[in-house]
Amino acid sequence: MHKTDTVIVNALAEVAACKALRERTLARRAEAQRQIETPRPVYVLAHKKAQMELPLQ
Repeated sequence: MHKTDTVIVNALAEVAACKALRERTLARRAEAQRQIETPRPVYVLAHKKAQMELPLQ
């Protein structure tokens, strides 16, 4: 019965590891989604009217 207990313990440990990995993945996805959805500042460049004047004559 010792072998059976070891197999069960290993299986439960594997299930726990998979669950932890799934939870970490979901947390990363949620964080990425939050970063995507946050509004970024709109940078408006002021029109400075600093155009070069070319002497055409």
